[in-house]
Amino acid sequence: MKAEVDEAIEELKRAFPSSELTVNEDGEGGAHVVVESVTIGARYGPDHSWMGGHIPAQYPYADIYPVFMDAAVRRRDGNAFEAPVTEGHNFCGRPAIQISRRNNRMENSEQTAVAKFLKILDFLDKA
Repeated sequence: MKAEVDEAIEELKRAFPSSELTVNEDGEGGAHVVVESVTIGARYGPDHSWMGGHIPAQYPYADIYPVFMDAAVRRRDGNAFEAPVTEGHNFCGRPAIQISRRNNRMENSEQTAVAKFLKILDFLDKA
């Protein structure tokens, strides 16, 4: 695993200190990472979920896209998810919903793994 990817994983551990991380190297210098318990807020049930993504070998110059959460997550208001959140996916062998929030300006600014995960959580809080 590349040093930058390893550092991103350490930053995620520091940002989510009460959560375990599951890390699987991808064989190309990157890794698939799952933060096992993240608070996603009162708008969703359950209010905690795992959250995962692929940190590519090109990190930090490549986006962590898309990000996934447990397929059991539902909106408490009873409405279905709408794009950019889609159901029926799989991440690292786990049924998942996909949250597609691409950073379209990666060439102009790097985005850390922590910033990406927090961006997704902020999006879900406001969606």
